[in-house]
Amino acid sequence: MVIKQAITTSNDLTISDQKDVLVELLSFTNLANLKCPLTLDNYQRAYVWGPDKVTQLLNDLVSFIQDSHEKAYYMGTILLHRKVDEKQSNLCVIDGQQRLTSLAVLYWLLNERLPTHIQFSFRSSRSKDNIQQAKLTIKNWLDKNNLECAKLIEVYDRLLFTVIKVTKEDLAFTFFDTQNNRGVPLGSTDLLKAFHLRAIKSADAHLDELLQSHCAYRWESVQLQGTFSKLSPTHDFAPELFHYYLWRARNWTGNQVVELESKDEMFSHFGNRTKNTELGEVKLYPSGANQWGQSLRLTHDNDFYLNQTRQQLGSQSAYLPFSLRQPISRGVGFFLYAEKYASMLNLLLHKPSTDIEIQAVQKFYKEVVKTLSHYLQSLFRLCLLVYFDRLGTKGLLRFTLWLDHRIGEIRLSQSDIRRETPIKFLRDPKRNLLDVIAYAYECTDVIDFLKQVDVSKIYSLKDGWLKEIQSNRLVQERYAAAVAKYYDIESLGEKTAECIERSVESQLSKQKNQIYSGPKGVTHA
Repeated sequence: MVIKQAITTSNDLTISDQKDVLVELLSFTNLANLKCPLTLDNYQRAYVWGPDKVTQLLNDLVSFIQDSHEKAYYMGTILLHRKVDEKQSNLCVIDGQQRLTSLAVLYWLLNERLPTHIQFSFRSSRSKDNIQQAKLTIKNWLDKNNLECAKLIEVYDRLLFTVIKVTKEDLAFTFFDTQNNRGVPLGSTDLLKAFHLRAIKSADAHLDELLQSHCAYRWESVQLQGTFSKLSPTHDFAPELFHYYLWRARNWTGNQVVELESKDEMFSHFGNRTKNTELGEVKLYPSGANQWGQSLRLTHDNDFYLNQTRQQLGSQSAYLPFSLRQPISRGVGFFLYAEKYASMLNLLLHKPSTDIEIQAVQKFYKEVVKTLSHYLQSLFRLCLLVYFDRLGTKGLLRFTLWLDHRIGEIRLSQSDIRRETPIKFLRDPKRNLLDVIAYAYECTDVIDFLKQVDVSKIYSLKDGWLKEIQSNRLVQERYAAAVAKYYDIESLGEKTAECIERSVESQLSKQKNQIYSGPKGVTHA
């Protein structure tokens, strides 16, 4: 998607060789004298400036125009990397994309055409939505301020940039990593994307570009997952995925349950510590998602016979044969790994499913889990992801109800749930629940561990709540009411082990009947 389409659619560094770097001062208009169009490389992120940033730029330009004694307005540094292939030579913008895109949108509205030297293409719908919003913001601003367009058109000759051109890709990436200190700062996941796109490198530049393009598209699908992506085009699910799920699932082991302290730690774990592989290769490891054999039997001929499992792959990235705690292959492997677990979370919690276990879990999550505090919900989702990654849908609802039984005890016994609460829940017992799940062979292995702590007394003590709830004002009361409604009980003391097991059977039976029963008189085979 090019800028024009997005506007018109509603929808400490040491340089060993000084020749590697060229620095000059150029105006916006004189950027055209570089003789190569300015483009974007695959590792650049979407256009993310919102109305506040765009309005700030416009107000700054007006202030400059009204301050007549200033001859030029300095707009910072633009970092460019010369990229040459068989067909053409381009200058890829490493830093300055947000400013240049915003200026190009303003230029379009003033001149009814784009500056010829800016040829940006965007893949993501987020860029299109944000560029469209920028266009609307600028148009409204122009109407409100009643400023002569000629003055704004003239100012483009007075906008100055320090233009740094680098010839080596390593230098380009180093600048990209360390010099982005203007506009919207890069986060750890933006840097991880750039690092792994750059790792897709071979002797065939054309093949590299194809794979980079595929992976960049897959990354954008990761960014659009989660519950808020449809509500806000600026929402990016990748930081949430890596911080709250992938980093915790991989690092919260034993009693080493601590918060992520810095983005450097994140980058080190998912960047520098990943494994080098051949171009496009992703190394697989034995795991619950990579069991090629369903069963093994000894034949009458004294031979071993392996019944193979049905491999659910195709385009379903949630079923790729990876496991949460496995080593990650650099480049392509990183993007497929991230895509799998973003898709898995979506499959478990949000996407309509024909699997009765997932249907039942989604129902319970919506009716009960969402009444918990933010921190307990996060813990619940993490445990659910680790379980599904290990055992799939086998006993998924049973695990979900028993997990809630334990987490619910925390909600009922503590009026104040803090950030440290989930950490203490995992860290303080002799065994970490995430470890128990990661090494389980059957659902019962996990359920037996959850049953080791008897929480029935807490539920019995809170029986009076169900009789005294007034408009569900308290968070504990809301949760208690949701539990009672789900299990169809009059007192929390009735929520025994037998009650939970009966609910598993009845809920799965209900979901199965909903699948096989259509409108009255119609039965689906």
